[in-house]
Amino acid sequence: MSLYPSLRAAFGGAPSGLPALVLTQQGRREPPLLAELVAIAEHKREVAERVAAFHAVRRLYTDHLAMLDAEDLDAVIVCMHPRRQAQVAIECLERGVHVWVEKPPAETLGAAQAMAEAARRAGKQLAVGYMKRFSLPYLRARAFMQRPAFGEPSVFESRYTYGRYPVDVYRFLNGFATHHLDLPRFFMGEVESVFAERVSRGAGLDGYAIVLRFMSGAVGLVNVNCLEGEHNNWSERVAITGVGGRVFVENWRRVIGFLPGGPHGPQTYYWEPEDIRPADDQNSLAIHGFVGELRDFVESVREGRRPACTIDDGLAALRLERAVELSLERGTRVRLTEVVDGGA
Repeated sequence: MSLYPSLRAAFGGAPSGLPALVLTQQGRREPPLLAELVAIAEHKREVAERVAAFHAVRRLYTDHLAMLDAEDLDAVIVCMHPRRQAQVAIECLERGVHVWVEKPPAETLGAAQAMAEAARRAGKQLAVGYMKRFSLPYLRARAFMQRPAFGEPSVFESRYTYGRYPVDVYRFLNGFATHHLDLPRFFMGEVESVFAERVSRGAGLDGYAIVLRFMSGAVGLVNVNCLEGEHNNWSERVAITGVGGRVFVENWRRVIGFLPGGPHGPQTYYWEPEDIRPADDQNSLAIHGFVGELRDFVESVREGRRPACTIDDGLAALRLERAVELSLERGTRVRLTEVVDGGA
């Protein structure tokens, strides 16, 4: 739903702002294509045919191993249930292609570690799709934190809520809350320890209060729950406090920042996307990071560099997830160094 439509811009089919056709009419050259979608593997043939027709993909497979045997590929995008995609990603890596996987990379820390080891053996890149790291609101908030007047980042807060989730399909922390186990590191650096409390109001109706201590000495509080009747525009919030400065991201969209020391009081910063304009950089898929995460992967393969979000980041999120579970089991604070391969 989000990845296929993002490929045109991610592959360089149009620059930011204007379709390539408009540029050619102005006498300017179209930008070069960075990649081509040559084949798809989808176990439901009718789904593969519809996707292929819409995105002009010439070759279809219902088995990814058959695709790997038949095609000369540079890279593969794997988007599946976290329980299944680890093995598929490993099989792709073993065939000598770079791999991008949807977040979370796996359902368990052990499976993700096996993915990381497969990537190292193959000498290939293994990127993980934490697209919020590439979204414009969070990138702008992170840049705002770099201003000297912001002060040392000291307190992190985040809130993410959802409605009742299918307990027979996903675990909430793994399948829904994983972004808010990744964003603390993105903004504040490595986590030292965690203490968690949980409330349950029935099957698929849970709430978590997670207290973090960062290696820097900063602290954080994460509220993730699936108690709302439905997911809506007020379901997500991130706030970071420095020493004097602070920045808020409301609804994964609006950025409001404050710095001390202005001649007329605190300096105020405000940003939100101008998505009423029909421009590639204001498309929702670009604003929220789907284009950026794929573009970074494509460029990392072409340039021979590490992606901006790697399996190491996926492992860190899963390690924090496991630390939360251990804290709930023990009723104590858990250091991240106690979490090893899915256990303690």
